[in-house]
Amino acid sequence: MSASTVATMGALSYEFPDLLPLLQEHLEDNEGEMLPHLYLADVMRWLAKRATAREDLCRAILRWLEDAYATGNEEIRGLLTVSGVELIPDPGEPGSELRTLLGPRLRSIDPWPT
Repeated sequence: MSASTVATMGALSYEFPDLLPLLQEHLEDNEGEMLPHLYLADVMRWLAKRATAREDLCRAILRWLEDAYATGNEEIRGLLTVSGVELIPDPGEPGSELRTLLGPRLRSIDPWPT
Protein backbone atom coordinates (compact mmCIF):
# COMPACT_ATOMS: atom_id res chain seq x y z
CA MET A 1 0.00 0.00 0.00
CA SER A 2 1.24 3.46 -0.85
CA ALA A 3 -0.08 6.97 -0.47
CA SER A 4 -0.57 7.21 -4.23
CA THR A 5 -2.69 4.06 -4.46
CA VAL A 6 -4.79 5.06 -1.44
CA ALA A 7 -5.26 8.56 -2.88
CA THR A 8 -6.22 7.15 -6.29
CA MET A 9 -8.92 4.91 -4.81
CA GLY A 10 -10.22 7.83 -2.73
CA ALA A 11 -10.31 10.07 -5.79
CA LEU A 12 -12.18 7.40 -7.76
CA SER A 13 -14.83 7.13 -5.07
CA TYR A 14 -15.13 10.91 -4.76
CA GLU A 15 -15.53 11.25 -8.53
CA PHE A 16 -18.26 8.58 -8.63
CA PRO A 17 -20.55 8.93 -5.59
CA ASP A 18 -22.28 5.65 -6.47
CA LEU A 19 -19.10 4.00 -5.13
CA LEU A 20 -19.22 5.73 -1.73
CA PRO A 21 -21.38 3.04 -0.05
CA LEU A 22 -18.90 0.44 -1.31
CA LEU A 23 -16.02 2.46 0.12
CA GLN A 24 -17.85 2.86 3.44
CA GLU A 25 -18.39 -0.90 3.66
CA HIS A 26 -14.73 -1.49 2.81
CA LEU A 27 -13.59 0.85 5.57
CA GLU A 28 -15.93 -0.73 8.11
CA ASP A 29 -14.75 -4.23 7.18
CA ASN A 30 -11.09 -3.19 7.51
CA GLU A 31 -11.22 -1.20 10.76
CA GLY A 32 -11.05 2.11 8.94
CA GLU A 33 -8.08 1.18 6.80
CA MET A 34 -8.05 1.60 3.03
CA LEU A 35 -6.59 -1.46 1.32
CA PRO A 36 -6.37 -0.36 -2.32
CA HIS A 37 -6.06 -3.81 -3.89
CA LEU A 38 -9.02 -5.20 -1.95
CA TYR A 39 -11.09 -2.10 -2.59
CA LEU A 40 -10.41 -2.09 -6.34
CA ALA A 41 -11.33 -5.79 -6.46
CA ASP A 42 -14.64 -4.84 -4.80
CA VAL A 43 -15.12 -2.08 -7.39
CA MET A 44 -14.49 -4.50 -10.25
CA ARG A 45 -17.05 -6.97 -8.87
CA TRP A 46 -19.48 -4.07 -8.43
CA LEU A 47 -18.91 -3.02 -12.05
CA ALA A 48 -19.29 -6.60 -13.33
CA LYS A 49 -22.74 -6.81 -11.71
CA ARG A 50 -23.77 -3.60 -13.46
CA ALA A 51 -22.03 -4.01 -16.83
CA THR A 52 -25.27 -4.23 -18.76
CA ALA A 53 -27.78 -2.36 -16.63
CA ARG A 54 -25.53 0.67 -16.01
CA GLU A 55 -23.26 0.59 -19.02
CA ASP A 56 -22.80 4.38 -19.12
CA LEU A 57 -21.63 4.51 -15.51
CA CYS A 58 -19.35 1.51 -16.00
CA ARG A 59 -17.89 3.10 -19.11
CA ALA A 60 -17.26 6.36 -17.24
CA ILE A 61 -15.53 4.60 -14.35
CA LEU A 62 -13.38 2.55 -16.70
CA ARG A 63 -12.50 5.71 -18.63
CA TRP A 64 -11.41 7.28 -15.33
CA LEU A 65 -9.29 4.21 -14.57
CA GLU A 66 -7.83 4.41 -18.08
CA ASP A 67 -6.72 7.98 -17.37
CA ALA A 68 -5.31 6.95 -13.97
CA TYR A 69 -3.32 4.20 -15.68
CA ALA A 70 -1.97 6.66 -18.26
CA THR A 71 -0.85 9.23 -15.70
CA GLY A 72 -0.12 7.01 -12.71
CA ASN A 73 3.14 5.74 -11.37
CA GLU A 74 4.26 2.10 -11.38
CA GLU A 75 2.33 1.31 -8.18
CA ILE A 76 -0.91 2.66 -9.61
CA ARG A 77 -0.39 0.78 -12.87
CA GLY A 78 0.25 -2.40 -10.91
CA LEU A 79 -2.89 -1.85 -8.85
CA LEU A 80 -5.01 -1.29 -11.94
CA THR A 81 -3.54 -4.33 -13.64
CA VAL A 82 -3.62 -6.92 -10.86
CA SER A 83 -6.70 -5.87 -8.92
CA GLY A 84 -8.51 -4.22 -11.81
CA VAL A 85 -8.33 -5.48 -15.36
CA GLU A 86 -7.22 -9.00 -14.45
CA LEU A 87 -10.35 -9.40 -12.31
CA ILE A 88 -12.81 -8.79 -15.12
CA PRO A 89 -14.76 -12.04 -15.45
CA ASP A 90 -13.56 -14.43 -18.13
CA PRO A 91 -15.26 -14.33 -21.54
CA GLY A 92 -18.72 -15.84 -21.44
CA GLU A 93 -19.18 -15.19 -17.72
CA PRO A 94 -21.60 -12.54 -16.40
CA GLY A 95 -19.85 -9.19 -16.30
CA SER A 96 -17.30 -10.04 -18.98
CA GLU A 97 -18.99 -7.32 -21.06
CA LEU A 98 -16.81 -4.85 -19.16
CA ARG A 99 -13.98 -5.91 -21.43
CA THR A 100 -15.66 -4.17 -24.39
CA LEU A 101 -15.71 -0.91 -22.41
CA LEU A 102 -11.96 -0.77 -21.78
CA GLY A 103 -9.88 1.95 -23.32
CA PRO A 104 -6.76 1.14 -25.34
CA ARG A 105 -4.26 1.18 -22.44
CA LEU A 106 -6.29 -1.08 -20.19
CA ARG A 107 -7.21 -3.30 -23.13
CA SER A 108 -3.49 -3.79 -23.79
CA ILE A 109 -3.01 -5.38 -20.34
CA ASP A 110 -6.16 -7.53 -20.50
CA PRO A 111 -5.29 -11.23 -20.39
CA TRP A 112 -8.34 -11.87 -22.67
CA PRO A 113 -7.98 -9.26 -25.42
CA THR A 114 -11.00 -8.67 -27.62
